[in-house]
Amino acid sequence: MRVNLALQNIRHSLPRTIVSLAGIGIAITLIFVQLGFRGAVENTALMIYEKMEFDLIVRSRDYLHFIDSGTIPQSAIDLTRSVAGVRSAVPFHVTLVNWRNPLNSDLRGMVLMGVDPAAPTFHSEEVSGDLDRLTSPSQVLVDSESSPEFGPANGKEFSSLDIGVQTELAGNPVRIAGLYRMGAGLTANGSSMISVDGYNRMVPWDAVWRPAMGLIRLEPGQDPERIAAQIRSLSSDAQNQPTIEVLARREVLARETSRWITETPIGFVFTLGVATAFIVGAAIFYMVLSNDVATRLKEYATLQAMGYRTSWLATVVLRQAVWLALFAFVPSVIVSVVFYEVTSVLANLPIFMTVSRLVFVFMLTQVMCMVSGALALRKLWSAEPASLF
Repeated sequence: MRVNLALQNIRHSLPRTIVSLAGIGIAITLIFVQLGFRGAVENTALMIYEKMEFDLIVRSRDYLHFIDSGTIPQSAIDLTRSVAGVRSAVPFHVTLVNWRNPLNSDLRGMVLMGVDPAAPTFHSEEVSGDLDRLTSPSQVLVDSESSPEFGPANGKEFSSLDIGVQTELAGNPVRIAGLYRMGAGLTANGSSMISVDGYNRMVPWDAVWRPAMGLIRLEPGQDPERIAAQIRSLSSDAQNQPTIEVLARREVLARETSRWITETPIGFVFTLGVATAFIVGAAIFYMVLSNDVATRLKEYATLQAMGYRTSWLATVVLRQAVWLALFAFVPSVIVSVVFYEVTSVLANLPIFMTVSRLVFVFMLTQVMCMVSGALALRKLWSAEPASLF
């Protein structure tokens, strides 16, 4: 019967194998953790934009991120309505204001969005379902996924118990009229919505005439790129330079992701964390395989003396590396999924396992084990069988 020598080597010293698998598993789990946090950055960066209703966005050329988006003149949005193929153009207001915790009166920074309740601002029913309750400038809607630090009645999350509660927003008295579910992202731990009239009351520096951006919807079958170019040309200054930024939906999402992942410290830290975990895992793999090869050099020498080629023995070591990676990968996935679930609940982060991440980490693990296995083979290549007896 043919013997799988790689598996026999793994089974031969079970306690040592378990310790090795634990070390390798920790490295794989670290990769999952770093990728999970990196994925949470991507998810939170896009969660608001993905729920908004637009084909094109008109915004300031000084735009930095969703909260620090600058402002544009209302006339820039009105101008888009004259372009053939534009179905609607809705102004959108957003800023960061102080929210007073109704339970202990603490102040916390909260995202405030000013919307027209009758306009198509959000396509998600979870977000737009209670917009018709904004019938007064003093009424607000609160995101049910806002952090407990904003003072929900049950101490955990905003619910129907909070409807009717009186508090302050930007120093003005407001009443919670309804709820929505969205998540504020990386810029703040909570968000709220108010009518445009209410927003102008909260932010009285020409807020109505200086929205943060315009949400442009197109007629079916229209080319977003072509219409975006038309809008840019209409809004150009005397030097033929656009005074506003006009972006298609895919461009907005791509830029927002790129900014948070490549242009901010938080994205760099988690990307660096993945690279560090890979290096640590490769080092652990190398130590495990190198020690195993050193321990079995006499056995490999015996096999060479029996006529087995060194290249065949090398495949044994590499197969052993692959098996170790497989045995360590499965429990690492289980531990990582549990970690994702716990972190999602405790930190209120959209962190979850995805198929693409599973495939990526599996391939990365195989690369890690093969590279380490190839390095560990140096002991085998340099061994002289006659000197080992």
